[in-house]
Amino acid sequence: MNNFLKFLFLIVLSLNISMLAQTTLTVTDGAATLDGVISLGEYTSIPLVTQLGVTLYAMDDGEYFYFAATWEDDTESITKKQWFYDGTTWTQSENEDRFGIIFDMGLNGSDGASCATMCHGDGLMRTNNGYVDVWHWKAYRSNPMGVADDKRWETDDRHSDPGTSSYSNNGPDANDLPEFMAVSDPGANVNWLVNSASLGNFDPYSVISSTFAEAITFDQGAAFSNGDVIPGYVLRDAAGDRGNVMAAGKWDNGVWTVEFKRVNSGTDYDFAVLSGGSVDFTYEIFDNTGSGHPNDGFDVTVYTLDFSNIVVSVDEQTGEQLPETYSLAQNYPNPFNPATTIEYSLPEQANVTIAIYDVLGNELEVLFSGNKSSGTHRLNWNASNYSSGIYFYKMNTNKFYQIKKMLLLK
Repeated sequence: MNNFLKFLFLIVLSLNISMLAQTTLTVTDGAATLDGVISLGEYTSIPLVTQLGVTLYAMDDGEYFYFAATWEDDTESITKKQWFYDGTTWTQSENEDRFGIIFDMGLNGSDGASCATMCHGDGLMRTNNGYVDVWHWKAYRSNPMGVADDKRWETDDRHSDPGTSSYSNNGPDANDLPEFMAVSDPGANVNWLVNSASLGNFDPYSVISSTFAEAITFDQGAAFSNGDVIPGYVLRDAAGDRGNVMAAGKWDNGVWTVEFKRVNSGTDYDFAVLSGGSVDFTYEIFDNTGSGHPNDGFDVTVYTLDFSNIVVSVDEQTGEQLPETYSLAQNYPNPFNPATTIEYSLPEQANVTIAIYDVLGNELEVLFSGNKSSGTHRLNWNASNYSSGIYFYKMNTNKFYQIKKMLLLK
């Protein structure tokens, strides 16, 4: 090998080592469109290619944090535990593509968000000390609802954040039939049967392929034919912390792309974006194969999100800018269809609950319940599953209580 080839080889080798050693994703300023597609020029951050070949992007517009991941997958799996009728009996099968991000909450000592904190040997997902914030995107269960399942892993096992998830298990009843053939889940879409691409409110970002199941009317005594299918889960709008992490994913030509969006402010269960700060994370990517999946696709590398170039406008205000009193603002837009924003202010850190009620005083959803820092905060409410009319939203702390009215027009 001549000197020039040796020199070229050393350059290529050094570049490869540098790429393999890259573990920091610098978050840049900007906003993304949440549609499961990374358009040309949409993400301004320099992509981070992980040890397992996943490409990551991250941006922040001062109020919202945007995170995207792309990876190769030969098949689109979106039918986990789907029920199939062979003319005589019902059986469950099929798989589901998933992607989980595990953020260090700073409570894990020297372990950070490394694989050392994730003990899967006994089938549990837990930490050695403290807890981590987990965004778990599921191609079948969470993707059509536009959210990622928001969880935390603690020393005993995984737990869900406060609120209502975007799905309920449509498991077997005492007669080994889909249990939602006979029982109802408040707020859920319980009438399932055929395959269709039209999902309406159950696909807010139009990301589901034609193989996903759609609702039609049936009851326990309905007649079924050979080849009929029913999903293994029943979908509904997530509420509370469980619905805070918005997400959209698309599979196209052997590649999955998933985008995430969440307000910068964190709760007791979520990491918060801070100007000049950083957070360690790792991730897991896998199909639900039914055996050993907690270990499948787990990246043992510790990665870092660097927010040093970001100025956070929410929850990081100076003393002169802090609200002087508690307040609940009028939602905007109002009237609205189907989504609206609710803004509230806290002069000090407080436990606060924001909930939605109908005209009869029935609580419909809890948008947030937990500890919040001083400052101005915003919540979004999507009323796709509700009819036109007057609704109320209430803010409650140990020092303040207020109710306001809003109008949904469809």
